[in-house]
Amino acid sequence: MEQVSIPSLDAKLQLPGYLFEAVAPGPRPAVISLHGCGGLLDAKGGLSRNRYRVAEYLNVEGMHMLAVDSFTPRGLKSICETSPRLRTFNYEQRREDVFAAIRWLAQRPNVERNRIAIVGYSNGGSTVLSVLDRTDKRVLDQPIQPRAAIAYYPSCRDFAEMWSYEIGAPLLLMIGALDDWTSPHYCERLHDKVKRAQQGMSFEFIIYPGSHHGFDGYGAMQVRGGLPTKSGAGTVGANPEAREKSLRRMFEFLSEKLEVPLTVTHEARFNGHRYVLPPDSGFARADDVAAVPLSEKGRARYAQYLGLGAPKALAITQKGGWFLRSDDAEAMQVVFQHCAKAGTRCWLYAVDNRVVWSRDAAMRIDSARLQRSAPPTRARAATGAD
Repeated sequence: MEQVSIPSLDAKLQLPGYLFEAVAPGPRPAVISLHGCGGLLDAKGGLSRNRYRVAEYLNVEGMHMLAVDSFTPRGLKSICETSPRLRTFNYEQRREDVFAAIRWLAQRPNVERNRIAIVGYSNGGSTVLSVLDRTDKRVLDQPIQPRAAIAYYPSCRDFAEMWSYEIGAPLLLMIGALDDWTSPHYCERLHDKVKRAQQGMSFEFIIYPGSHHGFDGYGAMQVRGGLPTKSGAGTVGANPEAREKSLRRMFEFLSEKLEVPLTVTHEARFNGHRYVLPPDSGFARADDVAAVPLSEKGRARYAQYLGLGAPKALAITQKGGWFLRSDDAEAMQVVFQHCAKAGTRCWLYAVDNRVVWSRDAAMRIDSARLQRSAPPTRARAATGAD
């Protein structure tokens, strides 16, 4: 990841950008990532784990990713709690940041300027809708338009209630059926509105059952207060099934619209490990909680681990503690990083639902024995090759 600086359209600001370049020959397509109302950076001033994960997925497929920070140069941290009517920074202003980023990318020799897509989340998703508004002359005046766009759980109300709204590029809009922050009702109205006006335009609309705002993330379900909703609150939290389905569809959509054949299988992309899987050691069955060489509390935690989503790993420390990680292709490496931070040595007990622990300490797997693996391509998966 390279930190870059992007001149705004009016040249008054320098927009921070985080560029993840694909290592691939010739000019490649690029995807611009737009953050939500809480800003791009987390409380520690870094990018979220999910941002890195999506960037890696894109890079493996030969696509660059540029995450643009619209808030920091304007002194903003979050606008989530502010009523849209009182916000000093709106979708139209963020839209200019997107076109500035498109212009900046188009000047790079390793970017194919006619194959740039945008992906926005929440407030960023609403910005996507503004970028695509071909009824706005300011949009039509931009020399380079996005080739395709994806909006995750945007607020659709303003656009659904416009007298006239049409999109200028293929759009994929995904939202949770239970979203009580940005209602799917208005997005459904918007979809119907566009399909009536533009029967030949590609506008795909997906509602994920049992899903709330932020279903594509990894955070636990929580109710956030102080929001400009009818109830003053909104439910936010991950839905692993919807997350994977939406990511699968996102990559299929980008592949189709940017004309980039996918090389990695969905199974490898979302459920595979980035390290070679250790063989089952035969020490115990995965569901034999009593066999785990931990305290009662540790065995209870292992029982919970069995219900977590793969890719996952659990390590046992030399002091009888444990670390685990789930829903992460880097799970094996991450648990060892936790061990290193804790100043203790540890070994893998389980990877996914297979036990890899050995009674012989010399045969146990520590960080030094991890080996990076190349994800299987579609061609290799089809032939059954290793």
